[in-house]
Amino acid sequence: MRKIGLICLLTLFICIFAETSVLAAPASYVVKSGDCLWTISNNTGVSVDTIKKLNGLNSNLINIGQVLILSSYSAPVVVQPAPVAAPVPVVVQAPASSAPTGSAVYTVSSGDSLWSIAQRYSTSVAKIKELNALTSDMLHIGDKLIISGTAVVSTSVSRSGYNITGLRVVEKAAQYLGTPYKYGGSSPSGFDCSGFTQYIFGQFQVYLSRTAASQYGHGIIVNKGDLVPGDLVFFNCSGSGISHVGIYSGNGNFIHSSSPSSGGVIYSSLTNGYYANTYVGAKRVIR
Repeated sequence: MRKIGLICLLTLFICIFAETSVLAAPASYVVKSGDCLWTISNNTGVSVDTIKKLNGLNSNLINIGQVLILSSYSAPVVVQPAPVAAPVPVVVQAPASSAPTGSAVYTVSSGDSLWSIAQRYSTSVAKIKELNALTSDMLHIGDKLIISGTAVVSTSVSRSGYNITGLRVVEKAAQYLGTPYKYGGSSPSGFDCSGFTQYIFGQFQVYLSRTAASQYGHGIIVNKGDLVPGDLVFFNCSGSGISHVGIYSGNGNFIHSSSPSSGGVIYSSLTNGYYANTYVGAKRVIR
């Protein structure tokens, strides 16, 4: 009897230990503000390489609200949150002469990544990047992504009025953040303001004049309240006419090659005192 009792106690101990071990192993983690892969790894005991492999990550970039898988074993869920319906892509019917029809378009929201969007709509990151001519995994809240259908053309405009090529222009411009300011420069070795805009738009077969003042002669006038990513914004910084230009990037900001002292290509706000006071107007050169 004593031997049987010991066996029962040992069996009970093993079961409790096994159950505790399973519960201790986190199955997933929701990214919070200030998190990075290294801190998540330290807090959960799961290596950075394992987290990247389980989630198909090609870089260390993560987004607030993103759900990271931390174990190939799905631990029991105690509280089941109410199901959230996945956003339904909007079907954009555009004229056959200007854009593909029947394309599903998704608007990027906070916490989204290419991987999470691809999983949600049963497609691949590579396919989304191909359809949208993306050269990196970087996304911005409000971006319009083609999820299925035919690759967009340069005149494709989303239902919200955002020009798809305009968003790509901003993404291309962001690749040169930190490039030094160089008077008369118009290449990645150094840009002045109009050399920067001329170079970026030239990558999309939109050819601009060389100076800020002459670039103001392109396109159509856009009211400040109607700005969309990809519009050109102009300033009178010298007091004698248009002398500076940048590319509107959304949310009241623009990207430009500022000056040698400010770091070259940077983001600035249109509400900044200096730029708010010298703002002249905007032009849309992509339609």
